[in-house]
Amino acid sequence: MKNLFTSILFILLNNYIIAQLPYSQPLYSYDSIVNVVYSIETSYLGENDTLELDIYKPIKDSNCSRPILVIAHGGTWISGSKEDVNTVYISRFFAKRGWVVANINWRLGTHKASNYNMYALCNTSISQPCAYIADSSEIYRANYRGMQDMKDAIRFMKDRSVMDSSDINNVFVFGESAGGFVAIATALTDQVSEKPLSCYSIPDAPTPSSNLNLYSCNPSPINLQRPDLGSIEGNFNLGNNDASVKGVGSFYAGIFDFSILNQLVDTPVFYFYHQGSDILVNYNYGRLLGRITWECYQQSNICQPYYFYPYAFGSKSIINFFNTLGASSPIYHGDIVQNYNYMNDCFANGHSIDNISLRSQSMADLFATRISLSSNNPNSNCSNLGISNNELIISLKPNPVEKTLNIKGVTKQMEYSIVNNLGQSIGKGSVNSNDPKIDVNLLLPGKYFLVIKGLNPPLPFIKM
Repeated sequence: MKNLFTSILFILLNNYIIAQLPYSQPLYSYDSIVNVVYSIETSYLGENDTLELDIYKPIKDSNCSRPILVIAHGGTWISGSKEDVNTVYISRFFAKRGWVVANINWRLGTHKASNYNMYALCNTSISQPCAYIADSSEIYRANYRGMQDMKDAIRFMKDRSVMDSSDINNVFVFGESAGGFVAIATALTDQVSEKPLSCYSIPDAPTPSSNLNLYSCNPSPINLQRPDLGSIEGNFNLGNNDASVKGVGSFYAGIFDFSILNQLVDTPVFYFYHQGSDILVNYNYGRLLGRITWECYQQSNICQPYYFYPYAFGSKSIINFFNTLGASSPIYHGDIVQNYNYMNDCFANGHSIDNISLRSQSMADLFATRISLSSNNPNSNCSNLGISNNELIISLKPNPVEKTLNIKGVTKQMEYSIVNNLGQSIGKGSVNSNDPKIDVNLLLPGKYFLVIKGLNPPLPFIKM
């Protein structure tokens, strides 16, 4: 009985300590900046694809080093967007807890099957015609492109850390469904040897079925070439920062190969949420869309089976693998709902979140424990830089400005940088009480931010 009491006390105390950790509790309101271009990559059709993200930030916090979370939506690698209700909810959820969040669009699209027919009993409410892919390489390649995009976005957010008052050493990623596969690959793929063979140059895709034209699945004109997809790091925002992360979260997702867990330089923490009733991504191990194919479509001959999708290890299988590693296992938290029911889950709602608030909180708690191991403390981050927010009240006049920016409230030597609306630093210097002026005559007209070291938030101004 004593041991039981001690165990219960330890659990309660541990939960209390986690609840007190920074970045785990809703303390702020939030604001957002939408449709910020972070990359221009090449689509599966060989065309330029301009990628945008939405940035969510807390309001009225006094933190100079906010952690960063980059989020990828789901959609079977063919659909979805940063406007997805779940990713928007999670973006707001974390911003209220003091995070800077980037909710991203990433490259979508796959080459389609050469043979497709809409069965007599099938319709688009139970089947997605555009999900019929040419072969399994299409999923590997789509996931690889998504990984490159997420890495582009991570570096983009790190590059603008001064403007966002964010911490480039505490970056985390999250994704749901296909976005979860992308997030896990982003966190783990750090060796060139881990690049899938199908992501090098491979033979052209087959000509897609003309029947898919009825559902707007075939673009026109179409390019069936499948060239080498390039570096595991992507192609944009290179040079200043890497794309390393401290943690990864996923809802109903998985990985294709356990080998990407080898030789990690800095193993991230993992959060997993998955239900056994998921018929799209098997929470254990199986072909993607396999259960819906065999349990729903083929058994009753309702719709054409989804051919060619690859096998994947789901969240439960990943956790089982971690448990075999003993002391070398990564730190993880798994919310695995054991509600698998063969043949009785057909079209069940298992590929959805049963309690998004609870799952998001569990993920925030885990990430907060990882941040607590670093020197990031929102109560002292700014003072560690040498200036306390409580000491100074800084203002800019005139604003808008033509030639000279006057800084009101300067009482000591202060370092500053001028950042444009893309988060790029375009000028640095220092001011003091004897000369509190900055010459901005050479700046092009537009919106800028004055970032003073140790103060938060940045001060916006308009150059006329």
